[in-house]
Amino acid sequence: MASLRTGLVGIDAAGRLAALSDEGARILGCAPASIGRPCDEVLAHQPEVARLLVSALDGRERAGRAETRLHETAGHDAFTIGYTLLPVRDDEGALAGAAMLFRDLTPYERRDEQDRLHDRLAALGQMAAGLAHELRNPLASVEVLAGLLKRRLVDGEDRELVEELLEEVRTVASAVSASLAFVRPVAVSAEWIETAALLADVEERARRRTAFAGTLGVEVEAGAERLFADPTLLRRALVDVSINAIEAMDGPGQDRASELLLRAGPAVDGFRIDVDDTGPGVPEEIRERIFHPFFTTRPEGTGVGLAEAQKVAAAHAGSLAVQDAPGGGARFRMYLPAPEADAGAGGT
Repeated sequence: MASLRTGLVGIDAAGRLAALSDEGARILGCAPASIGRPCDEVLAHQPEVARLLVSALDGRERAGRAETRLHETAGHDAFTIGYTLLPVRDDEGALAGAAMLFRDLTPYERRDEQDRLHDRLAALGQMAAGLAHELRNPLASVEVLAGLLKRRLVDGEDRELVEELLEEVRTVASAVSASLAFVRPVAVSAEWIETAALLADVEERARRRTAFAGTLGVEVEAGAERLFADPTLLRRALVDVSINAIEAMDGPGQDRASELLLRAGPAVDGFRIDVDDTGPGVPEEIRERIFHPFFTTRPEGTGVGLAEAQKVAAAHAGSLAVQDAPGGGARFRMYLPAPEADAGAGGT
């Protein structure tokens, strides 16, 4: 039972908990010491699992594999498990109970999400390479010609028009360069870092880069005192996310105190870093698009910061997503997987 890499929960014919593996207890968020208690009581926070187990007491064989969505637990958002449900019989063939073998599908869903992101980056890379080829040389020529024209003109309206032309050409060239920079691979140099020091540094840098009259706090939960990540990349990503949150709270429609909280904590098979704000939140219909390069809802925005932050998370084999924050506003949650055993040994 202790060595199982999948979850196992079993009940007897009376519906009492008869078996619970360590992995099953972790995924379901209940104590292994619950053996002998009614399963609907032990699994009150996951009623669907209790219902499935009790339904298997009818003795019928089920399909080989199915999926169900479980409720949110401490340190874990609502998530999906893949399970196999089967009746358990004694040596004489009489029904003795029911069991469920299951696995948390979050890592697999996260891998699918990363695959979609990598596909999108590959498509953007092809597009950016084509744009660079088609635009860079003509843009350089236009800039040179405009510079020559500027030298021939004396002060006046014509010279000002050429100055504006040069500025627009440089803006386009900068956009092309940003596209190329975004699709380049990120080299991660991960190491063990002190979480509190990292978040304090993020807080300080965010305040330096943008004016903020609200409250900015940092919290580190037990079990997340140290992270295994690239400190430079992670710091830059969290600063970008924090500034995005600050600017959202400075926008129109903000009718309550501006508060930003950076909180790190343990998660299943890794760590999470939440950036919570008290702004207007992110509408459901654009939650995926806000991570697309150059998508922005602000006239002065560049649409690069959140895309770069998600790219950094993906480079760490993690993820970055947005959801509603408790009490309103937006929560940007970055997930970072725990290091492999050999890397973890070096950090002890």
